Amino acid sequence: MLTFAESWSKPMKTLLTVFLALCSFSLLSCSKERPTGVTVGPGPTFSFTGSGRLASFTIYSPQTGQRIALPDSDVASVLWQIRTSKGYFNGSQVEGFRLAYGKIPEGYTVTMPSLSQPAPSLASGLVYSFLAETTDAPITEGYFFMDGAEVIQTTIPDACLMLVNGHETRVNCATKQPYQEPSNLEEVVRKNRVAR
Repeated sequence: MLTFAESWSKPMKTLLTVFLALCSFSLLSCSKERPTGVTVGPGPTFSFTGSGRLASFTIYSPQTGQRIALPDSDVASVLWQIRTSKGYFNGSQVEGFRLAYGKIPEGYTVTMPSLSQPAPSLASGLVYSFLAETTDAPITEGYFFMDGAEVIQTTIPDACLMLVNGHETRVNCATKQPYQEPSNLEEVVRKNRVAR
């Protein structure tokens, strides 16, 4: 004869299995988060993909004496920045969103430079960076090089940020030594060009 505990163990195991299967299915079917992606085009323009909402978008320029801007205000200058005016979590869906440098999209306000100033011109021969802060999906960052009127989306493989004494510092990703910009920046940019 089965004890009380033994008589409940088989139905409980079956119930637990069904419950876990339903939970797994629910998580898989509801989890449609896609990371934010940005493609840089002429102008420059920025075309977005992903499942998030754009909270802010920032373009950084190199500091004086440098030619590469990493996406952090400790090591670069904020050149242009917009933020959603509808509340941090209520920005525009990034999927299909397109942004032109210097133009303020509906539902956003410019925080840099001041509203009364136009976006600064982008100088040729420099690598600028961008940071797209999104909600409901991971943020993304990237680089683009201005070669006259041509805009080249690129990566900067050896440049990393490291926290030193409470501030981000530019370092070589492999050696963790201070980052040395390449002597032939255009060659590095073209070698690490991001395919569209």
